[in-house]
Amino acid sequence: MYLSTLKLWNFRKYGTGLDYAPGLEIHFQDGVNVLIGENDSGKTAIVDAIRYVLRTKSGETIYFDEKDFHMAGSIRSKWLRIECWFEGITDIEAAPFLEWMGLKKDKDGTHYCLRLTLTATILDDGRIYPVVKAGMGNDGTPMDGKARDLLRVVYLKPLRDALQDMTHGYKSRIAQILQAHSVFGNSKRDSEGKHKLETLYNQLKKEIDEYFDQNKAQDGRIITENINDILVKNFLMAGEQRKAALSLTGSELIDILRQLDLVLECNKSGLGSLNLLCVAAELLLFLEDKKGLKLTLVEELEAHLHPQYQLRMLDYIRSQEGFGQFILTTHSITLAANIPLENLIILKENKVFPMGKEYTECEEGDYRFLHRFLDATKANLFFARGVIMVEGDAENLLLPAVAKVIERPLHEYGVSIVNVGSTAYKRYARIFQRKDGQQMGIPVAIVTDLDIRSIEYYKDDSDEERKLKMLHVTDEVKAALTEICASVDFSELPEYVKTKLEFNEYLTRHKNAGSRVVKKQERDEAIQYFIDNRSEITEEAISNLRQKKADALAAIYPEGEIRLFVAKNWTLEYEIAKSGLYKELDIAVKMAKGEQAGYMVTFEDAKKESDEAYEDGTNDAVAYQIFKPINDGSVSKAIVAQYLAEILESHPTKYKSILESDEHLEYLVEAIKHVTPERV
Repeated sequence: MYLSTLKLWNFRKYGTGLDYAPGLEIHFQDGVNVLIGENDSGKTAIVDAIRYVLRTKSGETIYFDEKDFHMAGSIRSKWLRIECWFEGITDIEAAPFLEWMGLKKDKDGTHYCLRLTLTATILDDGRIYPVVKAGMGNDGTPMDGKARDLLRVVYLKPLRDALQDMTHGYKSRIAQILQAHSVFGNSKRDSEGKHKLETLYNQLKKEIDEYFDQNKAQDGRIITENINDILVKNFLMAGEQRKAALSLTGSELIDILRQLDLVLECNKSGLGSLNLLCVAAELLLFLEDKKGLKLTLVEELEAHLHPQYQLRMLDYIRSQEGFGQFILTTHSITLAANIPLENLIILKENKVFPMGKEYTECEEGDYRFLHRFLDATKANLFFARGVIMVEGDAENLLLPAVAKVIERPLHEYGVSIVNVGSTAYKRYARIFQRKDGQQMGIPVAIVTDLDIRSIEYYKDDSDEERKLKMLHVTDEVKAALTEICASVDFSELPEYVKTKLEFNEYLTRHKNAGSRVVKKQERDEAIQYFIDNRSEITEEAISNLRQKKADALAAIYPEGEIRLFVAKNWTLEYEIAKSGLYKELDIAVKMAKGEQAGYMVTFEDAKKESDEAYEDGTNDAVAYQIFKPINDGSVSKAIVAQYLAEILESHPTKYKSILESDEHLEYLVEAIKHVTPERV
């Protein structure tokens, strides 16, 4: 059995909805569930609500206080309600709960289900009166102690005192764990009801007691005699017949277990190692096939654990079905990056967003892709108040500087930049798209290139066959190609096709229904038609291409929290080369070239050279000339971006007006503004 649903009314930050609907309803899956969210997003409230209803195996005393009741404005609620629903209950697991059990019908048939309800009320005198009932009708009926004990959970709190938990003493947690283990059960006792450990302990106790006995000829009797001499002669009243004795106390099994320490090494262990011991000890009971609920609550698994220990532990938990269900909270990007997306639950603004297949727009292939490529750097999107997705290192380095110059520093708004490294932004964006259409409250800006080359590129092309030529696809061209190659559907052929490779790939991917292959003769004739019917690339053709692609991209995310911000012409660096920052880009290119060649070019020297070269201003030819070293790869985009960022930040007042007024830089500024709303 597992906890499938938690519902909260007026518990802490979660009030009530319309018609007294729960302020929060969260669904869990069997296995691992990881709650992710910023501080005060409700993670601890969810964990505590479960603890309050089910109680913990450590037997901690839990009290409600006034602040557990939701406050709306200045009015605090006088009542709260918590419901826990359980599913996946086998016949054996159902036996202790039959009088409270219900049935649930779904597409897979009829199944057992169980509801536990806690209600609490603040009385007129300020006392808080909690009541726990179980059952499906109204609020149910009281559940007896034995049945409730089968629903207790293991709770690992953050920054716990692991040393105390694993050390001997009256409140020793290791003693409680061991006492519940079958090794110390009734079946392991002899005919007199004694456990072997008790027999061994009593033998040791007898020998130790005799060592200190005043009537035995052992060294320890001197200590006992001296104590009694001081006691009788100096402290006790005349005639009092009392004597002190040194003795090993306790003889029952629990007394023995309370004297045990769980240690990892002879020397004192650090907090991380002690926390590992705690978890290992708690999981000990789950290795046994025991009745009842197997649920472990872990707050901030990363507390005092090295990232590699976190991953090791998580892998082990996920591999062991016998451990049952886990509900964890975390701030760890390392964990978020290594947990399958389906196991995550994002908390945002009093709402929860499970990331399973039934909730997001992600497809099966997206989940596999994200599991491969959602590394620790990209996983910071789960903790952000806003996200900017970029396609390369240059944008990743430059955008924070732009944001700082326009007085919207990203870190102050809780915005994360995620470098998707390609045009796969759709896969990442689908993380934030819900099947129910609900907005997550996280604005997402996707910064991408238009990727339509300028006329100067084609004029500069050394390939004479491709130079200034492309196929302009009209209805007549489509008809001619269809007659030549009947096995291909040419209805989706783009208006302009620039290369033979591009055309050949289209032939391969757009076969008509029923056509298994494209015959070689047909393919060769179609390719020859493409070569023979190309025409010169014109400014008008490039302009048309840009407009059509811009319109198509704009239609992908027409409204809502996810927005696409596209370069006006080609790439980020090309837009900068066409903007009022063209000289700054040229200076950055010169400084980057020097660094890559092994010598340093100062800003002053680079600026002087740039001023002399471009004293007449900029135009399309100048923009391409500045951009060309970046485009052909003779200089690193990342290094150029780093130098340019430093230049912008060195004179923010000067560059702020350029950034906010230049049409070629507008898309960058608007992307930043989308994820950094105006401050109230």
